[in-house]
Amino acid sequence: MAYVNEFAIEIDRPAAQIFPQLVAPERRMRWMAALKESKQVTDGPPALGTRFDDVFEDHGQRFEIEVEIVEFEPVAKLAIDLVASAFESRVTQTLEERDGATLLTTRIDTEYKSALARLMSGVVTGHAQKQLEEDMVRLKELLEAQG
Repeated sequence: MAYVNEFAIEIDRPAAQIFPQLVAPERRMRWMAALKESKQVTDGPPALGTRFDDVFEDHGQRFEIEVEIVEFEPVAKLAIDLVASAFESRVTQTLEERDGATLLTTRIDTEYKSALARLMSGVVTGHAQKQLEEDMVRLKELLEAQG
């Protein structure tokens, strides 16, 4: 059974200014509260097939996650697969530019692999929704403050 988190936010910036924030490890760490480390493990600029090793910390728990870009359409769409011991997720972000502003929609589809993760799935999914919304608001504030 897949669990879904979804959130959309309008950011008063063109998609070309937002998209790099979604991809570059050092930029992602500025707005994703739980992301503590992100290291690109493939060569070249981020593109389809690029992989990262990420470390998230949340509520005293440390999660090592393998990340791979599975869809890459600059300024329009980004999808990444996340693989950890307890779960697998696909994060899809779409950008729709309108009059200089951009609607950024993020959808996270998660399958919990361990029995404990499945047991806690309702709580974890609810927390993930809150974190997603807080991170998206932080990204909006960061970008709009740049003037």
